[in-house]
Amino acid sequence: MKTFSLLLLLSFSLFAGNLELKEGFVAAHTEVLGDSTIDPLNHSLHANLNISGDDITSITGELSVELSLFMSDNSDRDENMHETTEAEKFPLASYTITGIHKAKETNAYTLNGMLDFHGVKKELDFDAEILLQEDTVTISAVSKILLSDYNVEAPCLLVFALCVEDNVDIFAKAVLLR
Repeated sequence: MKTFSLLLLLSFSLFAGNLELKEGFVAAHTEVLGDSTIDPLNHSLHANLNISGDDITSITGELSVELSLFMSDNSDRDENMHETTEAEKFPLASYTITGIHKAKETNAYTLNGMLDFHGVKKELDFDAEILLQEDTVTISAVSKILLSDYNVEAPCLLVFALCVEDNVDIFAKAVLLR
């Protein structure tokens, strides 16, 4: 009986498991009204995700990034971005996946979850493509947020009222090993 119980436990572990992050990033995109684009990138994505067998819709867990590690093509702007998002006070932004729904199209999914950013937690959905190939799961996802929804005041440059747009596009990609 003990042998049977042990075999049963071991067989369940073959169908569920942690996903180990191989590589990933989070990128953002916004603009300064009438001027230029701002495209910070963060290659230091952290993941704590699980999957049950080959069921992509069973993926749950959390993805996070350190806000101070977002960098763009302008270090002065990066310093202002870190000040604006209060990266010292709120060092992490995290997204907890609570559900995944498959669309009718192949590899098209919606990630349902909770974004914790700047001390505010709000539900947020991502449109995603998720590929399962042998022992690799690749998630590519896009969504949008408003900075004002997270109590972040978009800065204005100089006296010309050139303000950073409130709307921010978010792109994320995670390559995970089973």
